[in-house]
Amino acid sequence: MKSKPNAKDGPNQVNHAGHRKSVRESYLAHGLLGEPDHCVLELLLFYGIPYRDTNPIAHALIDAFGSFSAVLEATPEQLQRIKGMTANAAVLLNLILPVFRRYEEDARRRPRLETSTQVADYMRSRYRGVTVETLYALCFDETATLLSVRKVVEGDACSMPMDFRALAAAALETGATHVTLVHNHPGGIAAPSMEDARSTRSARTLLKALKINLDDHIIVAGEQFFSMANSARFASIFLEGDGALLT
Repeated sequence: MKSKPNAKDGPNQVNHAGHRKSVRESYLAHGLLGEPDHCVLELLLFYGIPYRDTNPIAHALIDAFGSFSAVLEATPEQLQRIKGMTANAAVLLNLILPVFRRYEEDARRRPRLETSTQVADYMRSRYRGVTVETLYALCFDETATLLSVRKVVEGDACSMPMDFRALAAAALETGATHVTLVHNHPGGIAAPSMEDARSTRSARTLLKALKINLDDHIIVAGEQFFSMANSARFASIFLEGDGALLT
């Protein structure tokens, strides 16, 4: 493993290490908006060419291939013809388009669940043969596209405590703006208990403080389900703030 540059490496290497840190911090604070193409390439090349000034290499790549997009479309062999390019850096740049295509393919497979019926149907298979109450948080973006399904807590056959820390982590880690809770009643009926209502209200308060909307809490029991947000008895829990996404 190569050591990090220090004062013994000379002022140029030390200064360049500071430059890299500044470029990284700028990206983390502001993203790539407004950055010229060569600066984006320079940042990418940090991770394939350690401890060398990648700015002139980035300029040389743009000059040689004519555009940012053409650089990313070039083969590793073509990229390595540019002075200063390493094999690792060439593979890194060549990987970007295939990785983006993989991302797009995966994103298109994410379902949009716009109704409580769709959510219940989507989750029902997870509860086949499950004999303990299990709570999941379904995390959504603003378009009702499912970002993730996170198990929050397991209980026993008749009850389940709410784990608010795990719920908050599930929502925040996925960048969700909307959450729907789903849990099962093994061998029971699809109807919420008063404890379900109390924990749902507390979950709504917690998520609201995080600027995340709780859209529904659905109870699944076999082929049946119960939507608290669509129930006259429990709908008021979800009407504080922006209202529910699911209808």
